[in-house]
Amino acid sequence: MPPPPPSHITVLGAGLTGLSTAFHLSRHLPRTSKINLIEGSSRLGGWIDSRDHLVGFKDPSSGEMREGKVVLETGPRSIRPRGSRGAASMLRMLRDLDLLDSIVPIPFSHPSAQNRFLLDTSSSSLTALPSSPLSLIRTQPPLLKGLLSSIASEPFKSKRNLQTTSAQDVNEKMSPLSEPYDGRDESVDSFFRRRFGPDIADNLASAMVHGIYAASSRDLSVRAAFPSLWDSERRYGSVVAGMFLGTKSRSEREDEKREWRELGELGEEREKWSLYGLRGGLGSLISRLKDFVVKDDRVEIILDEMVRKIDHHDSTRTKSKKITVDGKEREMMTIHTGSRSFETSHLISALPSSRLPIASLPNLTYNPSTSVGVINLVYPLPPSEVHPAGFGYLVPRPSIDETNKGGRNPSGVLGCIFDSTALPSDPPELGGKITKLTMMIGGPYWSSYHPVQPLPSNADDLIPQAIEHLEAVFPHLKCVRPILKIANLHTNCIPTYLPGHGDRLRELHAAIESGPWGGKLSLVGNSYGGVGVNDCVYHGELVAKGLAQGNRLTGLEKWANWD
Repeated sequence: MPPPPPSHITVLGAGLTGLSTAFHLSRHLPRTSKINLIEGSSRLGGWIDSRDHLVGFKDPSSGEMREGKVVLETGPRSIRPRGSRGAASMLRMLRDLDLLDSIVPIPFSHPSAQNRFLLDTSSSSLTALPSSPLSLIRTQPPLLKGLLSSIASEPFKSKRNLQTTSAQDVNEKMSPLSEPYDGRDESVDSFFRRRFGPDIADNLASAMVHGIYAASSRDLSVRAAFPSLWDSERRYGSVVAGMFLGTKSRSEREDEKREWRELGELGEEREKWSLYGLRGGLGSLISRLKDFVVKDDRVEIILDEMVRKIDHHDSTRTKSKKITVDGKEREMMTIHTGSRSFETSHLISALPSSRLPIASLPNLTYNPSTSVGVINLVYPLPPSEVHPAGFGYLVPRPSIDETNKGGRNPSGVLGCIFDSTALPSDPPELGGKITKLTMMIGGPYWSSYHPVQPLPSNADDLIPQAIEHLEAVFPHLKCVRPILKIANLHTNCIPTYLPGHGDRLRELHAAIESGPWGGKLSLVGNSYGGVGVNDCVYHGELVAKGLAQGNRLTGLEKWANWD
């Protein structure tokens, strides 16, 4: 018979991961269990932040005054309905929160799904990414040079032998930020350079990493960030073959099918979607989670309390406080913040790993995190008069020649989202007479690329840089001023998984499981198993359900047998 679940669980961090974990705990723990949710800031939601703004302007076409509300996102804004186990977990949670009517689906036929671009900084022009096999055989612009031949030849390239590949071979294309690794992993840049050639690595791969991780592809572990690519080569000797044949085991495929079947009509409907958002922004999810959690009298939310120290009361060395649950004694831990102390029998950390104050555990501070400037701009023109219909564009990494000459991307722009067409409102905001854009700036330009640009001290300093960049890409905007300009600086917001990430998580799992923290500490959040919103929700749900069943979980079981 499994042991009873913890009598008192404390969740550190009330971003999406921590808040959704508290939600699942409240649904699955017995009524006798208590839950604390401790957040160091004054608000819930972490990097998810949707805000309403009132705007007014004179319509240049009609001369009429228009006023209304726009919703701006300064963090994540869209959700994928496939690709990982977390996709079903997210939709399940939205169903349980009665948010299905708020879903804004983007079908595969929508321009947002069909049209995505790269920016060629040499000409400040947009290059459309291929959206079908037919588009691959057309004459390709410079940024896509050799794409078709690279895809056609990739299945015939030799598979890398992990046992014989030297560390020098793996690390020769890594940036100074990354330390040498032993050959059982490699950077995204190194992987794409081997499998598809230097042009694809320099342009497509670097831009993709800019868009997802806001990092340098020379720093990021391919095995941790894009495991299906690694598994494809390992299993079939080819990425292209893996895309067609799949890399998941039969049991994994059956588990996913079962989860989608359990969602019924919703599980079938989402197959038509490329991605989806929520009416009112992803902040509506945070609001609904908060409403659900605060109604539970077992849950206490504590804001503005930064965790400074955690005492686990090792009973082999000190006299520890214990409580009795179902006839069994359990040791309590003490969590110290700047002004208070809390006792708990189990700790779930949804904090960035570097902020978890447990010095005895390995690898918590190994990976760096990237900082990103997010600039929201609203123009008094309909989207069709500003940009091509589509999701937006990404900017590839600058070449060595460009960086030596000062670069063609002096502001360090990573990409731009065409918000008004990427996730259009229904009905359109202000009658469709405005265009919302979100610029992402910084990331590796502030940490890895040389010469390294200084991190701005004031987010508003990024606004003129963003506008200047947009006017170079869309020159007609020089005659139009934005009616709303909002800048935010997200410091250390996305972890960069350096090569060897899986090995380090295996070591961390073993250290927790076999040491004094065993059965007392679980880790969730984007520091470990994926930076997407689906990943964060899924791993929190796994830990919550496991603890409710009396299991001892570190949250890192996936990496226990990493090889």
